Amino acid sequence: MNVNCTYCGNPAGCMSSKEWYGRDYGSNIYYCRPCDAYVGTHKGSFTPLGTLANKELRALRSKAHAVIDPYWRRMGYNRKTVYRLLGEYMGTAPNDTHIGMFNNEQCQKVIDGFQAFMKKPVKTG
Repeated sequence: MNVNCTYCGNPAGCMSSKEWYGRDYGSNIYYCRPCDAYVGTHKGSFTPLGTLANKELRALRSKAHAVIDPYWRRMGYNRKTVYRLLGEYMGTAPNDTHIGMFNNEQCQKVIDGFQAFMKKPVKTG
């Protein structure tokens, strides 16, 4: 699979999670060292989980996940339902409604407003 860097457009390198992290997670990593951007793959495949992300975008994606994941992990929502509602909120098609596909602005929109859209704040701690 050909994967290009989201930032510079150059072809991304690929290595196993064992080479990247020093531990085998059964997946691979696409990376662009000059841009400090990377993305993992689905377990046992070369299919990326999203687009390459630099440090700033990785942090935003993590925060966006922290907002949406509790709805399906602990608050009684089905994961598929949460992503359907996220798509409604974001105005994205189902195939484009993945945090791993979102850019900085999209992640910030999730962080800033998804809880209000759901009208049920995430329970903390």
